[in-house]
Amino acid sequence: MTLCAKLVLDALCHFDDVNMNRMAVAICSILAAKVSTEETSELGAKPVYMRKLLAMVQSRVENKLSDITLKFTLSALWNLTDESAATCTVFLEQGGAYLFLNVLKTFKDDSAIETKVLGLLNNIAEVMRLRHSLMLDSLMNELFVLLKSENIDVSYFAAGIVAHLASDGEEQWTISNHGRGEMLLELENAVSQWKVPDSEMVAYRSFKPFFPLLRIDMDYQVQLWAIWAIHHVCTKNLIN
Repeated sequence: MTLCAKLVLDALCHFDDVNMNRMAVAICSILAAKVSTEETSELGAKPVYMRKLLAMVQSRVENKLSDITLKFTLSALWNLTDESAATCTVFLEQGGAYLFLNVLKTFKDDSAIETKVLGLLNNIAEVMRLRHSLMLDSLMNELFVLLKSENIDVSYFAAGIVAHLASDGEEQWTISNHGRGEMLLELENAVSQWKVPDSEMVAYRSFKPFFPLLRIDMDYQVQLWAIWAIHHVCTKNLIN
């Protein structure tokens, strides 16, 4: 399966055809969710692949084009960064954080796109050594608004990013426009207002990302998000 994903990504990089690109990222988004974290790291951590995928996103931001290829590309990037610190690192090195911030600004109120963008940024926020890259005033402005989204998927992932960033404590909080205490209050308000969704919103490879958030000395708002997430997965994903 990894070889198949590699062949697809190689084709994506070597052929500049609209139909080829659409099919390639669609296949990649599916395969990336089915291989191990070691295999996704092997694929996603290659700068040449990351540059191509981000370039496809960039072109759609510039043209304000919200098409199926953009959504497949965002899904592929989201799955490739899942529990893969190496892929998250390359994503940041290639300017992905600022690009994704522009995606949020360009496609406001498109919940499908917002969910995928926030899901990927949540993957980065899970990596302690990379969190400082998300300490951006402009991003926090977006999260402050998206926490209140009526779409629970959007609010959930926005809350996850805030929870992970806040988990490092006051000293590591370098945002100037929204204080840590303020965002923890917004986090609590968001989680408290969520209704239980009818179906599974998100799948996790493991519960490892939640463990640091459940430390006994952790802020209860952060713990609240983690407990809600674990409960959701356990009740909605009965098969696994």
